[in-house]
Amino acid sequence: MKRSVDKRVFRTQKAFKMALLTLLKEKKFEDITITEIVKEADYNRGTFYIHFEQKENLLNEMINEVLQDMGNSFRKPYKNLEKEVSIVELSTTALFDHFLKNKELYKIMLSPNVNINFLDKMVETLKTHFKKDIDFVTDHSELDMKLFYNYRVYGIIGLILEWIKNDFQHSKQYMAEQVINIATFHTEKVYIKFNDIHHS
Repeated sequence: MKRSVDKRVFRTQKAFKMALLTLLKEKKFEDITITEIVKEADYNRGTFYIHFEQKENLLNEMINEVLQDMGNSFRKPYKNLEKEVSIVELSTTALFDHFLKNKELYKIMLSPNVNINFLDKMVETLKTHFKKDIDFVTDHSELDMKLFYNYRVYGIIGLILEWIKNDFQHSKQYMAEQVINIATFHTEKVYIKFNDIHHS
């Protein structure tokens, strides 16, 4: 009996979440009412209040769920390993699978219709796992590793955001390969483009 109740709860909550996503395609979050959410989900207000106190609780649960899944996807390639391995031996496609699976949600959450610092929460989630699980080996003792980790995390976030912005133009395999290439790339020298400066 409990299992059927759990399924019913899951189904009901999912309907409210999908309804909110649908409405967010057209309206800002602050302009959406609970009446509109329940109408879109084909439930009544009483049912909504059984599961959520306010529409903010609904939105926060959606965000927490997707960020938890993002963290799990980030860790999936190595969470069951019994010894240290180089990142080049692993595949990061699980992370990009996650973004493809939730692409509509990410496009909406990163749009002007949702003003809840979603990008900051994405960064903090990835930063936490990066610092906890990834170790960079370098001969440059002068590097500030805290700044270096931030540099790497924001770089990967930028890559992901560009992928989302361009409507997931590249395949997940290509993106996974690029993350590995970028994470292990070492720049020998950096030059100013002399000719471009003097001809612009």
